Amino acid sequence: MPLIYGVTSTYERDLQLPELTRLSQTLMHIPKFHWILTEDSYEKTETVTKLLQQSGLNYTHLNAKNNIPIPTKFIKDYTTRNLALNWIRENIPATRDAIVYLMDDDNTYSLKLFDEIRATKRAAVWQVGLVGDLFSEGPVRCKNGKALEWRTFWWPDRLTPTDMAGFAFHVKLLLERPEAEFRDLPDMESDFLSSLCVTRDNIESNNCKDIFVWHTQTRIPKVIDGSSRS
Repeated sequence: MPLIYGVTSTYERDLQLPELTRLSQTLMHIPKFHWILTEDSYEKTETVTKLLQQSGLNYTHLNAKNNIPIPTKFIKDYTTRNLALNWIRENIPATRDAIVYLMDDDNTYSLKLFDEIRATKRAAVWQVGLVGDLFSEGPVRCKNGKALEWRTFWWPDRLTPTDMAGFAFHVKLLLERPEAEFRDLPDMESDFLSSLCVTRDNIESNNCKDIFVWHTQTRIPKVIDGSSRS
């Protein structure tokens, strides 16, 4: 069974702790899983440190400040994502059978998704629910492990029209491409996959029917009592 490295970039806000709590309790049910949590902060915060320590998960806790020294134009968290990629390059041997999956802290993940992730040989793609003004986005017709038809609303001519939650890639592919990284571009996902030499023509797609991950957005609460997040 391949190991999964789940990469989550997070930042301080009123919803951070409840959303990380929800995500961490999903991850508790996943065997052979290592969580790489990167904070958008100058220092590791007590809130996230305590959550990780109490989770019982295998984890790596990193931190870096996004938008430093130059503010980003399109993507607010590409620095923390690249931090995790560099940690993997520096710590994971090329012989390890492992898959990398990028997980936003406010998404909802079915346990069945992780079976899809483990089937990845080099890079794989699937549908994501409630994204891009659509009920779902991604490959909708597959044959012999290839995506033949895609559903997307925003910028359908992207090299690989997928959401961040809609793909995973093998560690060996990342190690083969030492220059691959996220950049501050509106099509960050497609651009990153291209830096791995992955396009819609060669990405694996074994399931074009089921949706196992959704972009769920929690309503921002109105907090007036000024109490501490921790």
